[in-house]
Amino acid sequence: MQYFKHEINVNGKSVTLSAYIPDAAPHANFQTNRPAVIVFPGGAYRGLYGGEAEPIALRYVGHGVCAFLLEYSVRPAIFPQALLEALNAVKYVRDNAEKFGIDSARIAVCGFSAGGHLAASAGVLWNSSCLDGLLEGEREAYRPDKMILCYPVTSYKSHNGSYHNLFTGEGAELTEKMIASASVEQHVNEGTAAAYIWHNYDDKGVSVGETFLFAKALYDHAIPVEMRIYPTGGHGTCLGNYITKGLAFGETKPCDGWVEDTLPFLFR
Repeated sequence: MQYFKHEINVNGKSVTLSAYIPDAAPHANFQTNRPAVIVFPGGAYRGLYGGEAEPIALRYVGHGVCAFLLEYSVRPAIFPQALLEALNAVKYVRDNAEKFGIDSARIAVCGFSAGGHLAASAGVLWNSSCLDGLLEGEREAYRPDKMILCYPVTSYKSHNGSYHNLFTGEGAELTEKMIASASVEQHVNEGTAAAYIWHNYDDKGVSVGETFLFAKALYDHAIPVEMRIYPTGGHGTCLGNYITKGLAFGETKPCDGWVEDTLPFLFR
């Protein structure tokens, strides 16, 4: 496996994109057309949770998927800084797809909680007028082909603390206009990326009801969407097992195996 770090520079700020490029098996049929996943950990836009970072990337690597991990900006950075970093990460992977053996039309973003909001924002807002003048070259180069959204924040009602951290920085007032601009279910359009969404029904941290509304917005716009709702697991389940969730050795949650469930979606 190749492992290296690349710096994404936006508005004078540099953040790290870690790359995990598996070695292609010599007789594999997908050595030069592999999917890629760019992982965005959660943390309410005030930090980045490690359980939703490298362990996720490595799980995908084990299935031959090229994985990247973006340490995007959080508070006091405000919208759209993190989104610009995410979109530039997509463009970096696409620009280097041939070198890494990646299919440039199979680049997915994968986010958890607030990182799920960032992934959804990348898949929905990449062509938004709010980014006019902030991205160089053809806008299509920044578009993720697919979104994998893990118990995502999609609206203010999902998790209002994430919105305060995303917009208010050092205490500015959060306005209705700010909330609306980043409520992704309100901005789904014909250019929105296909989505795979999963959530735990008993999640008390981020509302599963808002996830249903986002999925309906995708359906209403004829955007392909797959969805899994697991009965239990709470919030911040990560891989759904003892490796990332503080469980007894060998213990799992119902969502254990969600990475494997996304593989057909990625390879399709």
